[in-house]
Amino acid sequence: MRPYLLHIHERPLTLVKFNYDGDFFITCAKDGDVCLIRADTCERVGTYQPQLEKGGAVYAVDVTMDSRYVVTANADGKLIFYSFEGEQVAIINHGGILKYCEWNQKPGHQNMVCTCNDKFKSAAEGLVPNRIMVWQFDPPKRLLSIDDALPMKATKVKWGPFDETLVSIFEEGTCVIWDAMNGKQLKMIQAHKMAVTSMNFSEDRMLMVTSSKDQFCKLWAMDTYENIKTYETDRPLNDAAISPLYSAEKDPKFHILMGGGQDAKDVTTTANSSGKFEAILWHMVYEEEIGSVKGHFGPMNTLAWRRDGKGFVTGGEDGYVRVHVFDGDYFTSKKFE
Repeated sequence: MRPYLLHIHERPLTLVKFNYDGDFFITCAKDGDVCLIRADTCERVGTYQPQLEKGGAVYAVDVTMDSRYVVTANADGKLIFYSFEGEQVAIINHGGILKYCEWNQKPGHQNMVCTCNDKFKSAAEGLVPNRIMVWQFDPPKRLLSIDDALPMKATKVKWGPFDETLVSIFEEGTCVIWDAMNGKQLKMIQAHKMAVTSMNFSEDRMLMVTSSKDQFCKLWAMDTYENIKTYETDRPLNDAAISPLYSAEKDPKFHILMGGGQDAKDVTTTANSSGKFEAILWHMVYEEEIGSVKGHFGPMNTLAWRRDGKGFVTGGEDGYVRVHVFDGDYFTSKKFE
């Protein structure tokens, strides 16, 4: 499997995200660029540029299910909304260092975005605390703010099943579930021993997978919040995701894709192979590693499955985006059943 290499960013990637139809994916990075890529040709179609100057790193991006609107979380505290074609349509002065954003999941009624930010002190705003927030898109309005109960910095926050809860992960290893209506804390889980670096859901949001610097990846049931599977790897993990084919009626793939590697500050002292920068594929049920794909020169920061499950995209500390499409063996070999 030979990947396409896209050098479209000058600094480390922070997120790659496919749209719901799977014909495009969006990348964002610490250079402040947000790029729209056609999935089948790997051609960069355009970029999402704010009307004013770029405000530093862009840590997250999300797109509505109908591919009408895009939202970005910017390090300068701006939450910026664009049409899918690239026109800026709204901007919210959120405050703090924005780390994540996600549209709510109700098809046809995606008018809310959840966010999290790190605390930040500025002359204009004073001290902005660590917060989790919910915003209305049209018209822009703050609907919810959670700050007093935050244990530490939230690294990501996403909508739970049916948009009824907010699920957040933290630097000290916890995962906290909140009521999306009133912000009440419903459950706190000590998910990992070190920082939780990512969480991703199955299509119906009833399964969640988390990754951590402690080298473990864990699978959780969202109806009970119980840890049902644990995957012990040999590297710090930055991201993990469940194959979209796990629920396929024909030839399902019970696979989890993971990536990470040696910390970025130590990368120059090691060979590519010893840094463990490969993407690794694990069997969701048997808890076994079933394959790996050579990765970046540096840690893999983010990954995303193609919507049809036939490949994946990764973004690395090296600024490269790698687009992988599986060979036919993936669908015919017993090794990958």
